[in-house]
Amino acid sequence: MYQYLIVKKHIDNMDYYSLLSNGAPDDEYDNETRKISDRIIIGQNEYEIASIIAEVFNNAFDRNDATKCFLDCARKIFLELNENEF
Repeated sequence: MYQYLIVKKHIDNMDYYSLLSNGAPDDEYDNETRKISDRIIIGQNEYEIASIIAEVFNNAFDRNDATKCFLDCARKIFLELNENEF
């Protein structure tokens, strides 16, 4: 649950498609967040996390956005998940 909450915070803050800022419910990205959270393994690097985010979002929203579009969000997730590891 801890990992899911971290991922949710950063995915919602990213609001990549501006759905939340345009009035979508707070749970708009919860399905994607759950899929991303379930696939993240502690120790994965930022690029690996960004790849997971890109794959999940591209599948969910029928897009083809590059992994690099999600690097900032992935970096925040990586840092928070690993803050006690350094």
